[in-house]
Amino acid sequence: MQTITLDADGLALLERHARWWQRKGSLFATVQSEPLGDLWLPLSDGTLASTDLDLRPEMLDVDRLAGPLQAPGALEVRGDLFRTADPYGRVPWVEAILGTPIRATIQGGSMRTMAFVSSWQEWEQSAVHRDEAWFNLLVRLTDLLALRSGGRFAVVQPTMRGPSDLAEAVLGPELMSFSLYDHPESLQRFLQQATGVFVEILHELLAHIPPVEGGYVSPFGIWAPGTVVRTQCDATAFLSAAHYAQWFLPCDVQICESVDYSIIHLHSCSLHTVDALLSVERPQAIQVTLETSPPGPTLEEMLPIFRRVLRSKPLLLSGKLSEDEVRWLQAQLPPDGLAITARQTEW
Repeated sequence: MQTITLDADGLALLERHARWWQRKGSLFATVQSEPLGDLWLPLSDGTLASTDLDLRPEMLDVDRLAGPLQAPGALEVRGDLFRTADPYGRVPWVEAILGTPIRATIQGGSMRTMAFVSSWQEWEQSAVHRDEAWFNLLVRLTDLLALRSGGRFAVVQPTMRGPSDLAEAVLGPELMSFSLYDHPESLQRFLQQATGVFVEILHELLAHIPPVEGGYVSPFGIWAPGTVVRTQCDATAFLSAAHYAQWFLPCDVQICESVDYSIIHLHSCSLHTVDALLSVERPQAIQVTLETSPPGPTLEEMLPIFRRVLRSKPLLLSGKLSEDEVRWLQAQLPPDGLAITARQTEW
């Protein structure tokens, strides 16, 4: 396994990251924002996909996905964050491993899941709910990234969507929503299965990811002095706060309790889950992707929520922010536990 070394700046940053988890001190970085283009999809026949297709793992060129071998060096820093690389995050890995068909849209620049369970009988009659080919590809790609990193970037988990998102992907929003009332026991069993698969995948990946000074780097570039997970609950956009707290929060807590440190991703247009997340110890931190264009809330409207989060948990704000907006947020919010990553085309 690749050995990660740190220079003096990296070692100092470790201490700042450890303090951030304790809500002591702040972090800031700018990241280059690239426009969404065609989906880059190298295929095992040596070509690049040029038309939309239903994707299977054997169709992918793992060598090109892993990228070239990096010259050895110290772990690189971007602002107050570490440089990271994940195993081809365009793939919705957990959904694929659960058996969800994946559609690659080349000009759309994305991969989409297609709900494939039309009834609970169909799901419960299936004895296998794990696609080993997708699972093995993810582990192999993680290994290759670690071997080729040269120690210059931290290998991190890919985007792993949480139980509410997995339910929407596998069942579709209609069956998922109706099951809250019509099939609660079946939905509960599904959520426990999906949560278990998430945790299994996460811990297998952690076994293949080189640690950094006894800890691990989150996908946001923030180091934690132990194992770490990034999860999310985007499907709560069409759920009430009460439904999230009753059905899905316990699953998110279970995921977060399986490791030492945890951070959950939210969108600024669906912050109704914040009070539920603040009522539990884990996840320890909250990340919000800012989307301030109408009809989304403005920064001013979200400010009271951000202040409430920072009273008990670290907060990471990420989005397209001007220099003036960054300065305004830093002036309006308490610094301890605040992190900001500003996406910029140029500053």
